[in-house]
Amino acid sequence: MDRKRTFGLVLPMALALSACGGSGGSGQSSPQPQPPAQPAASIVPVEGPARDLPADYASYNFNLLRVSGQVESAALVQGLRALNPGGLRIPGGTPGETWSWSRGGLRPPPYPGLPAGSGFSAEIEAISGLTPSVVDRLLDQVGTPALLSANMLTADLDENIADIRAFRAVGQPITRLELGNEEYFRTPNPRARFPTADQYAATAAAWSSQMKRDVGGLSIAAISPPPLRTVGVPFDDWMDALDRSGAWATIDAVAVHPYFDLAGQTPLASPQSAEAFVASMIRHDDTFLARVRQRLPAGKAIWITEWNVFETQSAPVTGGSWIGGLGAAARALNFLDHSAVDLSVFHVAIGERQWSALVTPDGLAADFTEGRPLVTSAPPFAQTAYGAALSLLGEAVRGGGTAQRLGLGQDEASKPLFGYRFRSLNGEVRSLFLNATPGSVAVRANGRARQLSAPYGAGVSSGAGVIRRDFLISGESLDLPAFSITLVTP
Repeated sequence: MDRKRTFGLVLPMALALSACGGSGGSGQSSPQPQPPAQPAASIVPVEGPARDLPADYASYNFNLLRVSGQVESAALVQGLRALNPGGLRIPGGTPGETWSWSRGGLRPPPYPGLPAGSGFSAEIEAISGLTPSVVDRLLDQVGTPALLSANMLTADLDENIADIRAFRAVGQPITRLELGNEEYFRTPNPRARFPTADQYAATAAAWSSQMKRDVGGLSIAAISPPPLRTVGVPFDDWMDALDRSGAWATIDAVAVHPYFDLAGQTPLASPQSAEAFVASMIRHDDTFLARVRQRLPAGKAIWITEWNVFETQSAPVTGGSWIGGLGAAARALNFLDHSAVDLSVFHVAIGERQWSALVTPDGLAADFTEGRPLVTSAPPFAQTAYGAALSLLGEAVRGGGTAQRLGLGQDEASKPLFGYRFRSLNGEVRSLFLNATPGSVAVRANGRARQLSAPYGAGVSSGAGVIRRDFLISGESLDLPAFSITLVTP
């Protein structure tokens, strides 16, 4: 790992934690803003070393099938812009494995040499028209670039190179490309196309070499299975195959998906359990990324091209709750502590209710109002808890530059309290503070603050219980309420 977690200077009683904040989403009276902490109790952030920050660091997985018929929608453009996305991964993960850019949709089965179909319904297979020119117009309106996921299952190398050229011909500068999605899973089609890790590695080596010769200007990532659980080919076997293949000569990064599994867990029942939940995700990610880093050749990067929690739409544990969104923002900040990570692609911009950053076109969203998972109505493309918290992160890192951790005297793996300062390429400074603990904390800061806070179980997509504040910081002391995220600008 790349961190020194606990540095920080505190005046004079370190944290001055207040009484427990957040009611657990009981649906009773809305919480009131906490009074500012006194300067004497403020933590003085201590600057750590700076690291480079790519402009597209805070990106989103974007399943184009979810917005078929909506790409000209002003509401969709407005919703995506409000996320402040660094980039959009297209055409999505699983859809990319059977995608045809010339058709602008899934390639209809059967697929030569593969035993199974697309896995999508006939209705979804009929979608077409999402071609490079159409998608480029949407990207231009949103003001964000694309990360292209190559189709390694049902398209050949020549077709993929033609796709890159088609995007560049309409002005979309494809600079990041991921070779496949999750072909390490041993489902029928990946197994048939790549029976062994060595066969994927050899293909990745050949494709990356040819792509860089023919089109150039590309950073290319090979995919890799998760190191903490076996979902097909074991992680070390896969990495051994990449090493043997010589692929690293033309591969710039490894793409990983650090999902956090909530199988068997029940909805969180107290502020303390919400804090422990976020801390457990931080520990998981630290272990996950340290294992990847151990196997990564010098000078190569880690792209996190999908991440979230594993939970079902019918019985989510955190989906639709404020702690789900706040925990996601905490993880994205924590990824920055690992210097090899230069891309974070949240899953998903628009998708299943328990995961989505924006409400889906059907106007239905997951909601934890009254401390239990519900389905509620909300305006299409409005922000969910995920979108609300991550949009502040997107604003903080907008444009790239450098990122510098602010030590707040805590080990985030046990008490999730984060601070980061971002300096853009034009010299603009923004700071982001995140408090995923049950008590308020005061930190030394100056400037203007934009703050979101809520009880950990509040349902955000319906707007219940969320406190949104914009204010000038007085007395050089910024109060971070329980379960809050705060953007500070000069």
